[in-house]
Amino acid sequence: MPSEHTMLAPAPAPASVPDPAPVPASVPSFTFNPSDPWTVTFQAGLERAGLRGRRVYEVGVGSGANVLHLLRRCGAAHVTASDLDPRLPPLARRFVMDAAPGLAGRCRFIEGSVSLVDGPAATEAVAAVDAVVACLPQVPDPGDAMYTRFRAAQLRTGPETGGPLRITDHAAHYYPWSAFDDHPFNAVGLGLIEALLRRVRARAPRAEVVLNLGCRIGKDVLTRLFRAHGYRPEELASRVVPQDGRTDITFFAALEAALRGTGHEKEFTCSFSADPEGRRPISATEAADRLAADPGTPVFHEICVLRGRPTALDDAPDEEDRR
Repeated sequence: MPSEHTMLAPAPAPASVPDPAPVPASVPSFTFNPSDPWTVTFQAGLERAGLRGRRVYEVGVGSGANVLHLLRRCGAAHVTASDLDPRLPPLARRFVMDAAPGLAGRCRFIEGSVSLVDGPAATEAVAAVDAVVACLPQVPDPGDAMYTRFRAAQLRTGPETGGPLRITDHAAHYYPWSAFDDHPFNAVGLGLIEALLRRVRARAPRAEVVLNLGCRIGKDVLTRLFRAHGYRPEELASRVVPQDGRTDITFFAALEAALRGTGHEKEFTCSFSADPEGRRPISATEAADRLAADPGTPVFHEICVLRGRPTALDDAPDEEDRR
């Protein structure tokens, strides 16, 4: 769990900078808004990332709140953004235009559905940037066939475990687990993030990455993922947040069950807490059981913003980082 010095609050706004504009009601409810603790923490990290005068690509533009923040508060020279959901780039463009029309010339929104940085427009754009920023899901889609089998086998329950999806628009909370089965870190719910790191490393080898991450899987695993793909990790911001009630966490309980009796339980420990200070750690199994019994039960976990600086191109990750 986080130490006191890592629980950073967002930097205060300079007097000359207006407060962030509210996200319009037309933006889908699943996109993070400026008051959401994930967004607040992410933006605190972005302010510490040294992005002034730099070109940035945001994967998953959502409401456009981060684009505005990158331009207005972080001083980015230019921001390009895309999203898997084709509804969002036009909405984000309108949001920036309404909130700060004078900044609109310093950003570009790639139309259509863009997965990570794939496709001609995204591939060309990311090759020219200095940093890639993102907040991507780390939990398999409960409807994914491979995940359903895994969960049923480990938790010894039927395929209906976890119940139906609680929201229709769930791309911000889940990712298709089986689609990234060839990525080693997919086994712990990091396949989508691993895919992004691979693509950025291949297409923009000198670009930094700044990712907003849930630490439910353990911060050591997150830093190992960065190192395994040629990035030196640095923590920029962190805080403990309530577990989002729209995200099913039985995946983490299934991981604990899969390791039980293997001798590796101490090497891999999911991280939840029963208090907002992170001082009363509980297992993922206990966290999932508490929420199943009462969805209103307080359950918390840490989130952090990690910056990855690319290592020299001829530096190979060591054997420990590959595991």
